[in-house]
Amino acid sequence: MANLTEEFLVKGVNINKFYRNQHVLKNVNLTVKKGDRIGIVGPNGTGKTTLCEILAQLRRVSNGINEKKFGIRIGMQLQESKYPKGITGYDILNLYLKAYNLFISPNQIYQILLDLQIDKIMNKDITKLSGGQQQKINILLALVVDPDLIILDELATGLDLEIKDKIYEILATFLENQDKALLLISHNMEEIQQFCETLIFMVSGEITKVLKVHEIITEYGSVEKYVKDQFKEYQIGAYNQDYRTGAMENDKWAKNWAKYIDKNKK
Repeated sequence: MANLTEEFLVKGVNINKFYRNQHVLKNVNLTVKKGDRIGIVGPNGTGKTTLCEILAQLRRVSNGINEKKFGIRIGMQLQESKYPKGITGYDILNLYLKAYNLFISPNQIYQILLDLQIDKIMNKDITKLSGGQQQKINILLALVVDPDLIILDELATGLDLEIKDKIYEILATFLENQDKALLLISHNMEEIQQFCETLIFMVSGEITKVLKVHEIITEYGSVEKYVKDQFKEYQIGAYNQDYRTGAMENDKWAKNWAKYIDKNKK
């Protein structure tokens, strides 16, 4: 984590978010400074994406304080993006370059397209591309603005092993700049261990734990072992049919997590 005396990039104080009658975030506090490498984990539906979208200024808080340092750039790769029908990858890339007033040489851009293996699909309607192809374009848009803070939501979803390794390489190069900050939402504990220094655990719209990754590794050997050992939400073996229809039948996080496990078994 960055030194506490450094200025924040984004800061949320007592953030609450409601969707109709659903209380999605409950008095959440989180400050991100230069150089921070923060991983956020927790069951589906617990507010991780909503929190990051609020910090990126993509959503408003229902109440609380959400601040962003003037002039910083935030790049965010959304887990799911809804693009207008007919818009191409080149269209949205040009929009980003103009909006951020960036000049990047065509050769630099083309190299990124080659690295992400999207050079042949950038002139196609994004809405007709596969989820994995859209994901690559989302990652391009997050990186191309040269952000001070990059927010990645389930980075490797829908990607094959070869391109996943390439993206990890690109991200590692990006993070060589010690001033860059990272917020990473992931169910992949190896990603958390590789790229993050701090682990935040969220359950039911609240931050329940803030931990140092190196301390976890020292004691448990890996982040995955710690998380599965300490948090019932990640004890996958517990999600058998008897358990689902028993005492936890009405727990929303249990149902969401069970769906996630079933989906990834297929």
